[in-house]
Amino acid sequence: MCRPLYIWLFKQKEHRLQKLYNELCDMEPGYITNQFADIDIHPMDFWTGETDPSLIQFFAPDTDTIFKIANTPLDPEDPLDDPFTRARDSKYQVFVRQEMHHSLHMAFSKYLRKSPGGSKSPDLWSLVSMRDGESLFNSNDRHGFTIENGAKSADGMTSHQLVVMKSQSCYHEILPSVGELLVLVRWMLSGIKNQKRQFSRYHRHERPQLEFPTMIMSFLPNARVRVLHGYFDGGQLKVAYTQALNFDAEDYTEKMDVLLQWAWPLAEGHTSKPIPLPTIEDDEEDEWDEWEKWELRYREDREEEWSDTDDGGDSTGADQDLSDCESEVDEEDEIDVETKGPIEEWSDQPVMSTDIRIKIIKRLDEKLKSLGKLGELRELT
Repeated sequence: MCRPLYIWLFKQKEHRLQKLYNELCDMEPGYITNQFADIDIHPMDFWTGETDPSLIQFFAPDTDTIFKIANTPLDPEDPLDDPFTRARDSKYQVFVRQEMHHSLHMAFSKYLRKSPGGSKSPDLWSLVSMRDGESLFNSNDRHGFTIENGAKSADGMTSHQLVVMKSQSCYHEILPSVGELLVLVRWMLSGIKNQKRQFSRYHRHERPQLEFPTMIMSFLPNARVRVLHGYFDGGQLKVAYTQALNFDAEDYTEKMDVLLQWAWPLAEGHTSKPIPLPTIEDDEEDEWDEWEKWELRYREDREEEWSDTDDGGDSTGADQDLSDCESEVDEEDEIDVETKGPIEEWSDQPVMSTDIRIKIIKRLDEKLKSLGKLGELRELT
């Protein structure tokens, strides 16, 4: 049976991510370095979002956002307006400093609500309710984090995700924690499973999402905040992260304004295309050559499969094979990934773009149907 390419990609990515998630769960609480083969982390500038050029930048701060302190009636220096300022001025600050990230999160949320249009999410984003994604909001006592809010792209064309979390410990001022990466991978896995289910049941004619980039805003003890985002590529979790910035400083107002730019960031990049992105779109002749190459590969695979069947050929059977391939997604959701046997590793072969794959399948279906009609005419004669 010829399996659609997107199902194969989903299986590979889901298996690798689930394996990585299990490994992170088994780790002791702490921070992550680049010594792990399946994790590739790079520093990111909090003010600009710039990071290593080897990473695809799926998120960037919205410097033109209307969510800023100047657009609110609040005074960041007034303890009555700003919960964080109130906590900083408290005479019990020595005892509450470890908990000041709660006040910082309250101030951040208040500036969002008081900004124009801040009472609801922007049109391009949709909030994830705890009822719809209960497992996504589960806390983890061992690694000490809780999930406050979550959102997903609402345009139907991309699959970016946002998460706001709090942690009980800041294990490293520079490097991200195991708990932060746990949340990152958990939301990616959820995105893959939801996409498989929805595409196979309701949206078969739409282009499937193949990447689920996720951004996290992590509030840490001692009034610190880290922003990180990542995606999964070629068996590796690619992560860009900022250091844990200290907001208990003289430039608190400037940092809060930049943090508000990250609240609803610019969603960039193509999530419906395999990584690396295809480079044949601008050259029609190259696209035709690519199309012919993949058609030949598909033709060889199908000839091997059809050689074991009757010579008459049946177009109905071919259509059923394609339908069975798509329905496999539903069956896999009921099977625990841990119980699956070994699956095929990532190969170095080139990845076919979705548009070309659709053209190939349509062309082959037409040829198979014509063969089926010829077989019926032979039987009549």
